Amino acid sequence: MAEKENGSMFEGLTSMGSLFTVEGAKKFAAWYIDTSEKVAKQAIDMQASATKWAKETPLAPIFDAQIEYGKKFVERSATAARSLWRLE
Repeated sequence: MAEKENGSMFEGLTSMGSLFTVEGAKKFAAWYIDTSEKVAKQAIDMQASATKWAKETPLAPIFDAQIEYGKKFVERSATAARSLWRLE
């Protein structure tokens, strides 16, 4: 049973070693960019839902502009990061 546990530990170490290759680094970067983009979009969506109260007030255009620019910023940042890593 101890051999089985040690074997799984070494398998994990072997898969971690692939992180230090160029392909492993690219896979990690792609995962990180995708995850960060998803979290940022969720935060922007949360901001949009939190500012619904201002729909009929003079503040609405300001909030709408913030949300629009936030979405553009996230999209452009993710695109720039992907092109830097040559992922697409």
